[in-house]
Amino acid sequence: MSHYSNYMEEAFGETVVEDEYGFYHYSLHPDCLYINNVYVSPEYRRVRIGKRYLREMAQVARIKKYKQIIGAVSLSNRQSEKVLMMYLRNKCKISSADQYFIYVTIDVEDAETMET
Repeated sequence: MSHYSNYMEEAFGETVVEDEYGFYHYSLHPDCLYINNVYVSPEYRRVRIGKRYLREMAQVARIKKYKQIIGAVSLSNRQSEKVLMMYLRNKCKISSADQYFIYVTIDVEDAETMET
């Protein structure tokens, strides 16, 4: 684990999972798993690493007996459009939006069975 991962867990009770391809960062709320960040290194994009990360988070959500996973796409991020399109291509639905974020949801079952 990196110092960042240790810090997020110690300070906020949030989980950061890192590997050679990138990382994902989530937090557990009373009724859902919330995706804080997902990052895939540029050389590994388009090889379904993001989908794998989403399936792994779905497994955690299933253990917690959650029905949904929620994420937000920051409108100030240069990759916003690409990230939003990835979510929408993979059974996520837009649940709401404000001036800063577009919020998406996916059922845990849909995330677990996402094609590779």
